[in-house]
Amino acid sequence: MKSSTASCDRRKSRDKSPFLVKQIGFAAICLFFVTTGIHGQTLFTYGKHAVSKDEFLHAYNKNNSDTNAIPISYADYLELYSRFKLKVQSAKDAGMDTTSTQLAELESFRYQLADNFLKDEATIQLLVDEAFERSKKDINLSYILVRTSADTGDTKTAKERIDEAYKRLQAGEDFETVGASYEHGSVGYITVFVLPYILENAAYSTPVGKYSEPVQHSSGFYIFRNNHERKAAGQVRVAQILLAFHPGMSEEARNALGARADSLYANLIEGGIFADSARAYSNDNLTYQNGGEMAAFGVGQFDTLFTNTAFSLQKDGDISSPIKTVYGYHILQRLQRIEVIDDPKNEGNMNMLKEKVMQSDRIQFAQAILVKKIRETIRKDAKPADLATDSSVIEYYRGHLENYNTEFAEQLKEFREGNLLFGIMQKKVWDAATDDSVALKNYFDQNKNRYNWEMSADAIIITCTDPQVVDSIQTLVKNDLSLWRKLADQSNGMVQADSGRFELSQIPVAGRTNFTEGLITAPVTNDQDSSKTFAYIIRMHNEKEPKSFDDAKGSVINDYQAFLEEQWVAELKKKYPVKVNKKVFKRLPAKN
Repeated sequence: MKSSTASCDRRKSRDKSPFLVKQIGFAAICLFFVTTGIHGQTLFTYGKHAVSKDEFLHAYNKNNSDTNAIPISYADYLELYSRFKLKVQSAKDAGMDTTSTQLAELESFRYQLADNFLKDEATIQLLVDEAFERSKKDINLSYILVRTSADTGDTKTAKERIDEAYKRLQAGEDFETVGASYEHGSVGYITVFVLPYILENAAYSTPVGKYSEPVQHSSGFYIFRNNHERKAAGQVRVAQILLAFHPGMSEEARNALGARADSLYANLIEGGIFADSARAYSNDNLTYQNGGEMAAFGVGQFDTLFTNTAFSLQKDGDISSPIKTVYGYHILQRLQRIEVIDDPKNEGNMNMLKEKVMQSDRIQFAQAILVKKIRETIRKDAKPADLATDSSVIEYYRGHLENYNTEFAEQLKEFREGNLLFGIMQKKVWDAATDDSVALKNYFDQNKNRYNWEMSADAIIITCTDPQVVDSIQTLVKNDLSLWRKLADQSNGMVQADSGRFELSQIPVAGRTNFTEGLITAPVTNDQDSSKTFAYIIRMHNEKEPKSFDDAKGSVINDYQAFLEEQWVAELKKKYPVKVNKKVFKRLPAKN
C-alpha cells in the first residue's frame, strides 16, 4: 500500500531519518557539551592534552541544572565529556578548524555574538531603575528659554543671556518677572520619557518651588521651575474624531467646522456609534480606519488641552464635547485608563521600561559610559590610533573581545568546537553509514534478529489541522475508504494522511484500545497545535514477524551509525589515551 502525495510512506517504520538524526544530534551536541577556557587542577588528560577540574565542572553544572529530572553522575559525564574532547581533537588533526567554511562561519558568529557584549548592562539597569522611580510622579514645569541661533550656531551670546537670567533669579527676582524678558511659558505636567533626557534630568532634580541651573539642549538654553508634583496619572487610551483645520482656512470655515463638530457630538450622545463616525468623518489619517483608536499616552505627549480632556473622562466609554486645538476640533472617547505600576518586581513593566530606555536618547548616555570603560580597559594594549575616536575604540574592543571577556571567549569556543564536532561526526559517522549501502546491508544481515515487527497493523493515520472538521472526515472515510487519498491531496494541507504498516504503539489513541480490522479510532488532540488525529485499521498483524531490510532501514542506519561511532572512539582512545587523576576526581564537590 502506498501513501498519497500529501503524505509519507511509513511502511519502512517510523524511525527518524538520517538527516533528522543529524539535526537532532547537532542540537544535542551544542547543548550538551559546553567547553571553556577555565584553568585549574587537571582532572584528566587525553594524549598530551589536559582538561581541568574547573572546566569539567563548568560544563557539568551547565548541563545538569536543577530542571534535570535525573542528573547524570560525574563518572558518566566524564565518559561523555572525554569522548567529546577526543572527537573535537580528531577534527583539529584533520585540519577542519582551518577550512575557509569553518573560519567564515566562526567569524560571522563572532561578529553577531559581540553585539550582545557591546552593552553596559549595569548602566542600562541603572537607567531602567531611574525611569521606574521617575514614572511614579508627574512634574508641572515652567521654563525660560534662550534659543541658540539656527543660522550661526552661536552659543556664546545665548549662554551669556541665560546666565544673566539665572543671576536675576538668584538675586531674588520672581520667575515670571525674569521670564518676561525672554521666551518663557508653561510646559504643564510631564512624566518620564517625555523630554529629552538631559532636560528630564534637570526637571527631576529640581525641588518643588525651585528652579534649575541653566541646561543646554540643541535648541538653546533652558531654566526650569518645578511648580508642582503629583502622583503619576499613568496613561489613557482614547479614540478621537478630528475635524482638521487646513492651511489657509478662513475663520468662517473654521466656525462652520465647529458647528459640524457640535452636530457630530449631539449624534454620539443620542446613541451614535463612535467608531463608525470616526471612519466616516475623522481627518486623522493614522487612526480613522481603526475607528479613531489611538495608542496609550501619558501627560506631556500631546497638546495640554487635548491631554487634560482625555484624562478628565471619568469612565470607559465617556465622550468629550468638542475641544479646539491648533489642529482642529477633537471629540474623544475614553477606551481605557492605565494606572502606573508601582512594583519593581513586575517583570512585564520593567521589561517595557527597559525597551523604552533602549529606544530613547538615554542609550547614548549608556554608550558614552561604555566607551569610557572600554577605553580604560584597552589602553595598555591598543595603539594610539585605536584610541583616537569612540568608533575606533569600539572596533578594537570588538576585535579582541575574547581577551577581555571570559564569557564571550567561552561562547566562541563552544561554537567553534560544536561546529568541528558536527563536521567530524558527519564525515566519520553519519555520511559513512548512509553512503555505504553494501556495508549497511551487511550489517542488517548480521543482525537480522534485532529487527522485528511487534504487533502491528496496516493503517491510514489522518490528521485534521482544523479540529472542527474531524467528524465529517471520519464519516467520509468510513463510508468510502478510497476517499482518503483525494481528501489529503485536495485539502491544501488541512488534511494530512500517512499509510503503511505501524506497530500498535505508534498509532495515536486516547487510551487502551482493542484494535480490530475496520476500526476508526477516537480522535486524539495534539497538544502543540490542537489538531486532531485518528486512524483507520485496515489489517491486523497479531504475530511477531521479522522485518525486511526496507522496513527496518531507518533503525538499521541509526544502529550502524552507533556501531561506527564506537569503533571510531575506540581508535581515538588508542591514539589519545584518557587518564583520569583519581585524587582530583574524588575531590569533586558533592552533589545535592
